[in-house]
Amino acid sequence: MARYRVVPTKTNLSRLKRDLGFADEGYSLLEQKRQILVVELMGLIDKTADAQEKVESELAEAFEALKKAVMAMGRQGLSELAPAVNLNAEIEIGFRRIMGVNIPKVEINVKDNPPYFSLGETSIWVDETISRFRGILVDLGSLAELRISLMRLSQEVQKTVRRVNALEKIAIPDYRESIKYIEDTLEEIERDTFATLKLVKERLEKRKG
Repeated sequence: MARYRVVPTKTNLSRLKRDLGFADEGYSLLEQKRQILVVELMGLIDKTADAQEKVESELAEAFEALKKAVMAMGRQGLSELAPAVNLNAEIEIGFRRIMGVNIPKVEINVKDNPPYFSLGETSIWVDETISRFRGILVDLGSLAELRISLMRLSQEVQKTVRRVNALEKIAIPDYRESIKYIEDTLEEIERDTFATLKLVKERLEKRKG
């Protein structure tokens, strides 16, 4: 028995066939969207992994430089120099769309006005530390962009997969089952009607005879 409890009429049959056409078309479009999103997602996974590895490597090098700066200047000396470092980071966030998904575009512009202090009074590792951490700010923006994009695309892929499965495993089979049920019922009604008309015709002819 069909899951859609509908009256087996030609009107309902036409409506269900039309709805099945829409469902098939929607399934095709969603399947295409899923494939495109998966391709984008796989590319983002590789880019994010590379960006994460790059930032971790840069942080390790920056903290190593900081360690050497502390050894050369001492913690107190660095604390006294810190207020002289004038770095301004401006973050611009835009968006682009991939198959209806808003993907962030993060740009970080670091502005500074070196030199911050007399080079003769500081260690070269102080400048090295500042330079390395300044560069990391830009790469952190790129990493944040990639990770958020990865998260949003992953969510959209999951949502699209659920819709594709719902159409493929529930809606479309139900439509087809309902259509078959109505077609079979209408055929049975037509056979019964034909048999009845034939019987009536035979009786009429018998009476005339």
